[in-house]
This record gives sequence, structure tokens and C-alpha cells, in this order.
Amino acid sequence: MKPIANIWPLVGREEELGLVNAAVTGADGYRGIVIAGAAGVGKSRLARKAIAQVHPGRWVLRWARATTSARALPLGAFTEWTDGGTADTMCVVRGVIDHLSAHPAGARTVIGVDDAHLLDDLSAFVMLQLVQRRLAPVVVTVRTGEPVPDAVTALWKDGHLQRIELQPLSEQETGDLVATVLGGSLDPMATRRLWNVTRGNALYLRHLVEQEAASGRLAPSPVAPGLSAGVWVWEGPPTVSPRLADLIGAQLDALPHAVGTVLDFLAVGEPLPEQMLADLTDPEAVEQAHSIGLITVDRGGRHPVRLAHPLYGEARRAQATPLRLRRLQGDIAEALGAMNDSDVRDLIRRAVLILESGLSAEPVLLTEAATASLALFDAELAVRLCNAAISNGAGYDARITLSLALTELSRGEESEQVLARLLAEPLADEQVVDVACRRLGNLLWALDRPDEAESVLLEAGETTAPHVHGALAAGRAIVHAYNGRPLDALEATQSALDAPDLPEISGIWALGSLLIALGDTGTTSKMAPVAARADDLMTGSPRVSIVRLPFSEFHTRSLRLAGYVNEATAVTTRIYDETADGPGWAQGFPSILLGQADLAAGHLNAARRRLEQRFTSVGIPIGYIPTIWYCALAQTQSMSGDGASATETLRALDTWCPTPVPYLNPEYLLTRAWVSAATGAVTEAIEIAHRGARCAAAHHQYAYEVMCLHTATRFGDSTTAHRLHELSGQVDGPRAPAAARHATALARSCDGFVLVFTAELQRGHETHPWCSH
Repeated sequence: MKPIANIWPLVGREEELGLVNAAVTGADGYRGIVIAGAAGVGKSRLARKAIAQVHPGRWVLRWARATTSARALPLGAFTEWTDGGTADTMCVVRGVIDHLSAHPAGARTVIGVDDAHLLDDLSAFVMLQLVQRRLAPVVVTVRTGEPVPDAVTALWKDGHLQRIELQPLSEQETGDLVATVLGGSLDPMATRRLWNVTRGNALYLRHLVEQEAASGRLAPSPVAPGLSAGVWVWEGPPTVSPRLADLIGAQLDALPHAVGTVLDFLAVGEPLPEQMLADLTDPEAVEQAHSIGLITVDRGGRHPVRLAHPLYGEARRAQATPLRLRRLQGDIAEALGAMNDSDVRDLIRRAVLILESGLSAEPVLLTEAATASLALFDAELAVRLCNAAISNGAGYDARITLSLALTELSRGEESEQVLARLLAEPLADEQVVDVACRRLGNLLWALDRPDEAESVLLEAGETTAPHVHGALAAGRAIVHAYNGRPLDALEATQSALDAPDLPEISGIWALGSLLIALGDTGTTSKMAPVAARADDLMTGSPRVSIVRLPFSEFHTRSLRLAGYVNEATAVTTRIYDETADGPGWAQGFPSILLGQADLAAGHLNAARRRLEQRFTSVGIPIGYIPTIWYCALAQTQSMSGDGASATETLRALDTWCPTPVPYLNPEYLLTRAWVSAATGAVTEAIEIAHRGARCAAAHHQYAYEVMCLHTATRFGDSTTAHRLHELSGQVDGPRAPAAARHATALARSCDGFVLVFTAELQRGHETHPWCSH
């Protein structure tokens, strides 16, 4: 593995460097600057870097560092410049000032004092004299939250020095810094995780990155066709290295025992309500921990108390014995169980704490917590909780949730086995239908086996009473939509929605089939109430809320096909904001959605950054997800002029999915057309686009027919105007009429056809430029 750089660059501090430079040179009227910030944010590094950049060779730097041990000695920070030949304190002080401010002819002195909050009184007095007498500019660092000598405080309170608060690195700056150090691109999910753990603390970040790289958990991913080569990914939970533990321990080890106990409870159970934390520990200790900046209190939240930094928790857990950890976990679990206003996150935390503490666990509690975990996209935790519930005697509900979680983890075969074992048990007709609907979802969207999905529905219909067959109609509807039969899907959906007491899983499949079929047929004017109804159902039901991400893709794809790009982007942005903190695949899928939105808006560079990344560490299911991902990526690469990468991406798609998802066949052919065009085979590209149009027309996917014909037009085909004009009268949205006008202008060899098309798109609220969809 390539070694990590020994010297980490200074990233994201350009503005602060300029402020320090101006303060040192007096350009802003100050006599220096105070850099304040939390431990590890890079105050010392910034100060030294800034001073080194101030006219090298014309300035003499004298650097002092205050420490806890030196604080016990008068002038301890300036011992290097102290003359021990006299016992007169003031003479010694004057000597130190003279030594510090002396400089060769033609040069000036700048004095840096690190950790000035630890200065003894005489050292603080020396620094104040240097500033007040304008003997030399000073650059001072202080740690926020620590008591500071009055003489140091006077430096900025009296207006002598400018004070700046050095903030931690942002998530973007964190990713840029680590990528620079590693010498390669960093996976966006790894960037987010590193920032979440370190909160942009540069010192913590360095130690964590070096530790994780040395362990192999942070490493370049295998090169995948169509994706950026050697992207660094981060697997597994973070581990606090001994060096990092020592750094954090230096801040935490000297704490009073009661304050340490406050941190320990938060380390295993944060966030906690302020009153609960006070009841578990000591109210005065909670106040003290808050006053010295070790915890934060958000007065607006239900559970307002957290550790001030995530790594405090890692360090405290690493130091605690297993017995102490179990006792802490058990105490918090019991306290959460006694709450009157708990929510689903409390339920999940309580279940996890019960398992980890060794307390007896009720199977109903574990099953409910597993279902709640699945609704929050934590499928791995849901599997763990389900297995524990089943081990404790849980039955049908736990197994259904387990099957859903396995599907989300791309473990579709295991999900099938769980559901098959359920069918071997005595079940009510309603449960048989429920299992059938779960199986068809797994067979369609995870395993790409639509024929088996249809067989599952037929078998369920043969073994159940007629009064439950309305639910099976919803299953048939989603199978029809998947197989590119939108008219059949619409008919089956109507039959399902007319059925009384439709189960939630059947209702969600009926609505999903409508989102696909209405978009394919070009009747998006009917889509808004369907999307709203689906959203209400997913919001209110934990067991179906897991499909929010693919359903948002169904919805936004239909909007984009119609030309409602801004509306599609708004839906995508909302879903991304709702799921941005989710684990695993819930982080990768929204990036695909945003990449699709950027592609539709013509933002090719942004789209490529979103799409040229690893999807998830748990693997990629065959069928649907790689199809929508690689099609969008290959089209983006093609429109960017990178035919070689687009060809590799298309080859990867063919490897993942030898048989395209049926309803996405036109999308696949569109992708092949773009790749051909990007590699110079324009005539072939036009022919493939027409194949896509014929395929779409044969399946009544008229919105896709518009897209395919218009793509041929964009490649220079002048034969599409008549059919596009016909389609503009039956397909909703601004795309079809704009495409028809474009085709007409091209057929007439109109020099202004680009302007006509662009104006029509803008009139219909589709604002992407020429290079986009």
C-alpha cells in the first residue's frame, strides 16, 4: 500500500491565513492575533504556517509553548530567554522582554505563544507588555473552554489583538484533506463517516486516518469497470489507536470521578434526556461537564445531551471494563423503559442495550425494534434484532421483518429461504397473501426473477379464499409494471384499489405500479395524488417505509421523462435530506438519485461525481439498482465525451444484468445509443435510439418513445418530426412538444432550432442545457 504522507497539508484555512498575515504585518491596525479553538482543530499549525509565510527572511520568529508543568514556574514559558544571573524579578522580566524583541538590523521580530491559557502570571505579563509597548507583533493560541489569565484576556478585550475562532474542518474540507494525503479519491460515504467521527478535528482526523489505513480498513477499493480507479473506502467501525487514546485521555483522565461517570453513560447511550442523565449520575457533575465543554445540551430536542465529540465516547468505552459497560447499558435500558414519551429511536436503543447488557429480552420488544430499525434503513441491525427475537421465541412477524432486512442487504436467496420456511407452517389466508407479496418484491427487485414472482401469485391464488384475492391483484399490477406492461398494470391496480381492506403491502405495490405505469404511458398529470398517497402510507407504516428510496426513483423518473426536471429535483432533494444520515445502502441510493437529477439538469460534472462511486459495502443486487445506476453513469460519461469510460460502464452493466429489467429496456437502449455516439458511431446511435422508440411504442411506453425519438433527433436524425408531433398530443409535460418543435426545426434545416428547443423547455420549466436529457 502506498505510504501516507508524513506532512499533512493545511486545507481550508486560506481566509484564516490571510487574517493572521494582516494582523502580524499591522495591515489591519492590530498588533497581532489570538487564534482560539478546541483542542486539535489546528491552531498551532495555522499559527506557524501563517508566520512562516510573512516575508521569509525579513522576520525573526520566536516561539514559546506554555504547558501545565511549566505553569508552576515564574516565566516558565519563556525559560529559554531568562537570565538567571539576578534575583530581581523585574530585572528578569525586562531581560526576557529585551531578548524576545531583539532582532538583527533590517529585520523584525514576531512572537508566537502556543496554549497561552496555560501561561503563568509573569509570562502573561511579559506578553501583555510586548503588545502594549508595540515591541513586536504576537500570535497567540488559546483553547476555548479553558480559564485564561486576565493579562491574556486583556489582549483582545482591550482591542490590542484581533481574536478569531478557528472552526473545525467542514465535511468537504475533511474529504479534500484526506484525499490529498492518501493520493487518491475518497469514497463519499467514507468522507461522511470520517467527518461524523472526527467532527473536522484535524488532529483526531490524522490519527484516525493513519490508524485505519495501517489496519487495512481504510484502503483503495478494487477497480470496477466504469468507476473511478482506486477510490479509498472505509470498512468497519472506527478503532481508537493508542496514540489517539492518549491524546483524548490527556483531556479526560484528570476529570473528577463523577464527571467521568457522566461521560461514561453518554458513551454507551447518547443522546439522553437531561433529567434522565442527572438521575443516573449527579446533577452537579452534569453541570460541570457542560461548563467545561465536554457535553452539549440542545434545549430544543427531546434528548438534548450528547458528548461534545464522538471520539470522547470511543475513548471512554475503550477504557471501561466489560462488566462496567454492561452495568451502564442495563441502567440506561431500564431508564428508557420507564419513559412515558419514548419514540422509535428510544425503542431501538433500549433493545440494543438490553442485548448488549445481557438482560432478558422480550421477543415482542426485539421484533418491534427490528421493524423500527428497518424503517430507519439499518437493515444489519434489523437482522441482528430479528435473530435475537426468533431465538427468544418470536414467530411470524419477526420472520417477515427478517426477510425484508435480508432483501435490503442484497441477500435475496436467504430472504427466500426465510419465507419458504414460513410457508411450511400453518398460516391464515391473509398471511399466505402477505408472504406472497413479500416474496414477489424480493424476486423482482433483488433477484430479477419476474417469472417466479408471477408463479408465486398464482400459487397463492389457488390456495386461498376469494376474499383475499384483491391483495394479489396489487401484486399482479407491480409485476405487470416491472415487465413493461403499463396498461395491464393500470387495469390490475384499479382492481386492487377497489378491494376492501387492502393490506398495506398490497397497497404499496398498487401505488408503485401506478407511479411506473403513469410515467411510462405519459399520463403524469394523474401522478401527484398517487405519489402523495404512497408517501402517506410509507410514512405511517414501518414495514413498507423501506421502499421510500426506490419509490422516489419511480416518481422522479416519470417526472423527468415528462420534462418536469425542476419538480423531479425537488423530490430528490427532499428524499436525500430525509435519508442522508442513514447507514449502508441508504447512503448510496440517494447519490444515484442526485446523479440522475444532475444529469437531467445538464450538470454533468456534478452527476459524474455522484455516480462514479461505489454504491455500497454490502454488495450490489442484480437487476434494478445496477441498471438505473450504470445507465445514468454511462449516459453521463458519454455526454461528457468520455466514450472509453462509458464503454466500460456499459460492459459492467451487461455483466451485472445480462437481461435488462423489462420496463427499463428503452432506458438501456438509450444508454447504448449514447455510448455509440460518444465513440463516434453516430449512425449506429441513431439506429439504436429508433430501436428503443419501437420497443417503447410496442409496450405503450409513450414517454420513453418521446425520449428515444428526441435522442435520435439530437444525433442529427431529421425523420422524427411527424411521430413526435403525434406524441405531443398524448404525452403530458413540456418535453414532448419541445422535442416535436426541435425535430421540425431540424427537418426544415432551421438555423435557430437550438434556440427554439431551449425556449420551449424553459417555457415548460425544464431548464437543463443542450447537453442534458
